[in-house]
Amino acid sequence: FWEARDWVKDNLDFSKVGTISVFETTIRNLGGLLSAYDLSHDAVFLEKADDLGKRLMKAFGTPHGVPFGETELFDDGQSYNTGWHSNTAILSEIGSLQVEFRYLARVTGKSEYATIAMRALDEVLKLQTDSGLFPTFIHNTKQTLSFGNSAISIGAMGDSFYEYLLKIWLQGGKKESKYREMYDKAIDGIMDKLIFMSRPNYLTYVAEMNMGT
Repeated sequence: FWEARDWVKDNLDFSKVGTISVFETTIRNLGGLLSAYDLSHDAVFLEKADDLGKRLMKAFGTPHGVPFGETELFDDGQSYNTGWHSNTAILSEIGSLQVEFRYLARVTGKSEYATIAMRALDEVLKLQTDSGLFPTFIHNTKQTLSFGNSAISIGAMGDSFYEYLLKIWLQGGKKESKYREMYDKAIDGIMDKLIFMSRPNYLTYVAEMNMGT
């Protein structure tokens, strides 16, 4: 532990890092530092997490606060969507940042971390759908937030968006009922729209939906 802790203290420097995935860096690097702090209460991990959190904040600078997919961590770095979906954000990435930033806000006393991360999720939830399921791409560069495609999946690009609704409700002491309600609605939508049984073997499988089919 101490060898790893000292390496983090002396060598981990986010100011020298270029382009990264906001989603991957949040759940792995930021989440890892916060987990280490939660287990050890060693301020080294919190200081590094706070520095990383501040550098990630620039990614949320879109008209509705729905973050870009990539950012440059060095000082004055830019943020942008990944090249192959340059005008849209990925659903699972938008909705899988909140647990880490809410915890960072609590242990640093800097409420803006939670406020900014939660705004991204809440803006998407305002779009509403009858089934509780959302397309995998969201236009985040326009003044009006809108769906970027019609593909619905609980596989890649969709999965953790729904998972985090439940985690947020649990993290908040089961008091933020709208997130549990949205999770329950999504689960009902999955059962109704995406769960099928094959014939003739009667094997249950999870499908994806596009253009309502």
